[in-house]
Amino acid sequence: MFLKTVGIIARFSLLVLPVAAMTAVNCGDSGSGGTAGATGTAGATGSAGTTGRGGTTGTAGSTGTGTGGVAQKDCTVAVAAATDVNILDWTGASGTTAPAFGGYMPGTYGGGTYEYPGPTQGSPCDPTMHLCPNFDGQNWHITGRVHNYSGFGIYLTSKTDASLFTGLSFDIQGTFTATGAGDGGVAAASVTMSVTDSPHEVDSAHTADARMTCGTCAPANGNEYDGTCTTPSKVITLTATATPTVVKWTDLTGGRRPPSFTGESPNPMQLTAIAFSLPWTGTGAAEYNVDITIDNLKYTTN
Repeated sequence: MFLKTVGIIARFSLLVLPVAAMTAVNCGDSGSGGTAGATGTAGATGSAGTTGRGGTTGTAGSTGTGTGGVAQKDCTVAVAAATDVNILDWTGASGTTAPAFGGYMPGTYGGGTYEYPGPTQGSPCDPTMHLCPNFDGQNWHITGRVHNYSGFGIYLTSKTDASLFTGLSFDIQGTFTATGAGDGGVAAASVTMSVTDSPHEVDSAHTADARMTCGTCAPANGNEYDGTCTTPSKVITLTATATPTVVKWTDLTGGRRPPSFTGESPNPMQLTAIAFSLPWTGTGAAEYNVDITIDNLKYTTN
């Protein structure tokens, strides 16, 4: 399992943000704002190649797919309105080009999907090495091999205020299949869902690329990998059939930040990303193939 500072994956998703969002404004912690873009920033449609990381056990050196280009994290606040309740149901989508939602300008509500590891820009996605998306079923179908830190998620164009809603709902199913490579058994089929917000994301003074964060969490030991800035999360068990799932902001727990280090839920007024990480214990672990489908992604007020 890996969950250490999934806000880092949030910064990784900046690589799938649109080029239009190439200026950062008000990158501080806002008590009434939302948060932006997890793990991706983008430009033209393609694969985003950058180093991502995550997990409680270490860092993920992987590339993500989505829309390409390196942009400044947009830390302005975009408010999700009642009309934004339906995030993505992938109706009308097909092929491997990920549809987006909302807008692309700084301060505008919107975003899209990403997966990692993915191919370098311009190269085809290889499911023996990457997590590859397909939308022919008018849903988000992800297949590929887990042989390193791996996952997928939703980047947000701008720091987002989704406090009008109580959480998220979606249909999800998935299976894991052993490949025979690596030691030990394959983990039970599950994903760790995390919602990154500014209070639990590492700040610009302690991250390798200050352009890639709107976080305000200063690691206790001065090292962004020390685990003292931890994103709130929840483990979701996967089954072979589509399961309607509701995850409220308060269901996501375990967020830590100095000086209190108390387990916290995300601040829905300051969201930067929604991420799903796959089980991986590190070098030499058993590799496995995944087949995961997500549909009907919405905000909920229930």
